Amino acid sequence: MGPMRTPARVLTLALSFVVMFVAGSAAALADAPAGSTEWPNNDSKSHLDLLILFGGGTVGLFVIIALFGLLTARNNYVPPPPSTELATTGDASPAHH
Repeated sequence: MGPMRTPARVLTLALSFVVMFVAGSAAALADAPAGSTEWPNNDSKSHLDLLILFGGGTVGLFVIIALFGLLTARNNYVPPPPSTELATTGDASPAHH
């Protein structure tokens, strides 16, 4: 089987979108109330409660990610700069074994 060409990639992307759209629509239709009845109207949460729930959750997530970044940050070892002195060895003749 040869490599995938651009038209095949575009067709695959379009087909994947259609399949996921149909599956999502089917799930949404399954959650709808049957018949002429409607969803019960429960306004138990005020606007302030919703703001605290969603806004506080978002801010809390940013704080947790920032703390995780600070806790996992580390100072990497930086070796000293190389010396300009040449290291000399003793005898440069090959060793006889």
